[in-house]
Amino acid sequence: MTTGSTTLTRPAGKAGAAIPRALAFEAISHRYGVLDAVSDVSIAVKPGEIVCLLGPSGCGKSTLLRLAAGLERPTRGRVTIDGVEVAGPARFVPPERRGVGLMFQDFALFPHLDIMSNVMFGLDTLARTDAERVARAALDRVGLAAFAEDYPHTLSGGEQQRIALARAIAPRPGIFLMDEPFSGLDARLRDSVRDETLAVLRETRATAILVTHDPEEAMRIADRIVLMRMGRVAQVGTPKALYRAPVDLAAARFFTEINQFEGIVENGAVLTPLGAVATPDIPSGTAVDVAVRLTGVALNVPSGTLARVRSKRFLGEVELIELLLVGHDTPVVARVRAPSALEVNAETLVRLIPDEAFAFPAVR
Repeated sequence: MTTGSTTLTRPAGKAGAAIPRALAFEAISHRYGVLDAVSDVSIAVKPGEIVCLLGPSGCGKSTLLRLAAGLERPTRGRVTIDGVEVAGPARFVPPERRGVGLMFQDFALFPHLDIMSNVMFGLDTLARTDAERVARAALDRVGLAAFAEDYPHTLSGGEQQRIALARAIAPRPGIFLMDEPFSGLDARLRDSVRDETLAVLRETRATAILVTHDPEEAMRIADRIVLMRMGRVAQVGTPKALYRAPVDLAAARFFTEINQFEGIVENGAVLTPLGAVATPDIPSGTAVDVAVRLTGVALNVPSGTLARVRSKRFLGEVELIELLLVGHDTPVVARVRAPSALEVNAETLVRLIPDEAFAFPAVR
């Protein structure tokens, strides 16, 4: 796979905001030998929208990015840009003609070139004076114009990532593709570089697709999230929609840690050790799995299930408290704001918070 950041376009004219473009995957499937990496995926990305492909390793996220960039040809289905087929049964447009920018976690800056020359690399169709002006504008946009004559090895990891971003946006791509671009940064830098990248994307107005396995990162960046699983789309929606209404137990677990229970629906509800969960759309007699987020366990409530504190762990702003419920063998974990007044072996009444609990028909 191509690494670093490069721009698959040959622009003309001066630097400025991109013209956002629509990107669509239409019933896309792709195989590597006998492996189905992507199966019947359909996604429509609107002009100027930022979409995150989210999921575990091997779920097909990066394959979709490669198909959009033209680094792979789909086995079935079509990729379109502004409604025009760029990959499919009738046509294949090579990467350099798609007007697509790429940015990856390995910056792949050229060590023998200074920063200005690195950013100018994708501007070879412009006159040198025009290319320098466009490159300097891109460096200005990421706040690193003062480093134009320096070399990559003199910069920090965060600064190198911003140079890679400048090189990718310099030709003003209408579509910007990013594959785990922040995972190589340490935690201290990740948030700041991510926020700067988001600001640049908003400023340039480019349509963007970002691949990540980090749900918090996806929620911080995306207008919409595409949750993928085993090469297929599991759920699509806004960050709030996916978090507040996960489609199944696996989706709920992917976004946060949970306490899991089993039960049977009776008269529109399922009873758990922490209380009842409403199930208005699930028929009575249905076996269900119940997910209760750690933040959905309320302590020191007026009424509820008696529990004893088995352990507590201080995590800075929060504490994790493990509880043993009377009459139940499996411990329950609560995440509460620190400091908690409860000590180990203390007793308390606990109950679930309804908005933080979800029931799904069981898949056995």
